[in-house]
Amino acid sequence: MSLPLSLKWPLGLILSSTLLLGCGEQVIDQRPAPGPLHVDVLDLTPTTLRLTTELPGRIAAFKQAEVRPQVTGILKSRLYKEGSQVEADDVLYEIDPTTYQSNVNSAQAQLAKALTSEETTRKTQVRYQELLKKKLTSQQNFDDADAAYKEAQAEVAIRQAELDYANIELSYTKIKAPISGQAGLSLVSEGSLLTAEQSSYLTTIVQTANVYVDMQQSSLAITKIRKEFASFTDKDAEIPVSITLEDGSAYEQTGHLEFSNTSVSDSTGTVTLRAIIPNPDNTLLAGMYVRAHISMPEARGYLVVPQSAVVRSQSGEPSVFVVNQDNKTMKKPVVLGNEVGNSWVVKEGLSNGDQVVITNIINMKNDIAVVIDSRTESTAPASASEE
Repeated sequence: MSLPLSLKWPLGLILSSTLLLGCGEQVIDQRPAPGPLHVDVLDLTPTTLRLTTELPGRIAAFKQAEVRPQVTGILKSRLYKEGSQVEADDVLYEIDPTTYQSNVNSAQAQLAKALTSEETTRKTQVRYQELLKKKLTSQQNFDDADAAYKEAQAEVAIRQAELDYANIELSYTKIKAPISGQAGLSLVSEGSLLTAEQSSYLTTIVQTANVYVDMQQSSLAITKIRKEFASFTDKDAEIPVSITLEDGSAYEQTGHLEFSNTSVSDSTGTVTLRAIIPNPDNTLLAGMYVRAHISMPEARGYLVVPQSAVVRSQSGEPSVFVVNQDNKTMKKPVVLGNEVGNSWVVKEGLSNGDQVVITNIINMKNDIAVVIDSRTESTAPASASEE
């Protein structure tokens, strides 16, 4: 018995669909399970580096003196060229000395008078002393002559002190450079009335052969740096400091760390570090902002991993994947230190000989099988300073 034509097509479609479905299931069942990931690893070995710490800094004058008058008078002349180099004790200004020279003359006359009186009383005292030995005068007369002589001596000392003071004031009419350096703009001109201990200065002198670089660092970071410095063998080694200028260029001269402040700022919680940098060409000016690089006293071996190998959790905690002896991955939390080029110094979490995964990081998970395609040995980053 034959089926109607209208029933043949649906039956054919059903059979075809069944066959196709069966083939599809067979294909899915026969797909191979995903194999191990292929990765490259870094065989960790210590890399010898002389690490640096970068801090913002500001240039300060090595020595800076504000020149002020020490006596009152009319400014007679300016004896230096603005912007020129001056030496200590060079005369910069001169105040009219007439009054002070008169005081010196008067003090000299008073001293001469006192000396004459001293000589007269001395002779009287000697004469009474001889008479007393011969018992030709009384003890009272000798005591009176001796007292007059001692009073005359005291008067001489007083007049000598007055003369010294008058000479000192006269010398102050020549206003001298307190230090050697570059003299600045003069803020007064001839004919100006100057007064002793005035608040406004006449000019400034800045010593520019060397300059300071003042840097700010948190008290916590300073504590860590000091602990690291304490572990170095040479406790008296100079700590080199280099700087980068505002335009990004490296300054040629290298200085050294001078000291760190002994107190923490109440407002910022930071400690001031100060370095001395040579400045032979006056390139560095007071007030300039720079980037300072403080080098460790000596080179040491550190474990270094590429930045691309470090993964971070949602909270920002860093970790890396290593391959164990079973060729399976293991996620290890790490503590990162200095940044050197495109790498991180690992302070904690890894050991010498660990195999750090450096490729296929995006597909990496904990405890999965991997195949190592190539191994790379640790080398110093290109921008790291080596000894």
